[in-house]
Amino acid sequence: MKKLLGLLALVSLSGCSGMDAWRAQPPVQRMYVIDCGENHVKDLSRWTPGQNAGKPFVFGDYCYLIKHAKGWMLWDSGIADRVAAMPHGLTAPNGAITATRRRTLVESLKEIGVEPADIRYFAMSHSHADHAGNASLFVKSVLLIQGAEYAAAFGPEPQKYGIAAADFEKLRGAQVEKLNGDYDVFGDGSVVIKSTPGHTPGHQSLLVRLPKRGPVLLTGDVVHLVYSWEHDIVPGFNFDQAASRRSIAAMKQLVKETGAQVWVNHDREQHNLIPKSPNFVE
Repeated sequence: MKKLLGLLALVSLSGCSGMDAWRAQPPVQRMYVIDCGENHVKDLSRWTPGQNAGKPFVFGDYCYLIKHAKGWMLWDSGIADRVAAMPHGLTAPNGAITATRRRTLVESLKEIGVEPADIRYFAMSHSHADHAGNASLFVKSVLLIQGAEYAAAFGPEPQKYGIAAADFEKLRGAQVEKLNGDYDVFGDGSVVIKSTPGHTPGHQSLLVRLPKRGPVLLTGDVVHLVYSWEHDIVPGFNFDQAASRRSIAAMKQLVKETGAQVWVNHDREQHNLIPKSPNFVE
């Protein structure tokens, strides 16, 4: 019903066709791409099995703030803000990854006049610390999360899935919408969560229809690099490799159907070409 009402509203605007109405009053007004840190790794081959053995690499990490006519939505929260105060970053116990952050998410939001309490919907591609490090800031938002991911993050053994339970402790009393598959966030087709399990039990991606650029697919960690997308590369540490391959195939079909641009969260080279907050994309 929610989707039907949204579609009818688009069609009825000013007597225009649905597409004309969309162009006249686009529900998504703009999107800010926020630098949310970096992951410095010693051996890229962990993410590209059989290639790049011993090669050091730097993965980008980005958050996406969407301005919709019905309110703000934040997708991913990046590396924890506390890391910005660490001159040498935060290194994993095994020494394989060092997370760094130049400025906090709170500062980046404030720069464009937004406070955490202003975020109507908060959603993450998944619950790993480089995407969920600041989840606790959004206790007043509606958390949109797949049921399987909720069970992993809030269940008795989050460490089994590589999830830091402390990132979510403050969200236990927050309003939560547990999803079971794809979800039309605002009910008008402009921002749609796509279920893409595999990297984690309830991994999800996001399709955003921008008024000028058109549809953009935010992959999360369906893949970690554009090269991985092009060559269907699945790391061995994914929760479910078979599900990961199915999710890649499904997203490629979605791109074929919609013509969406593919933005790979951790691909720093690709994101160097995308305007960063406080600038925005339309």
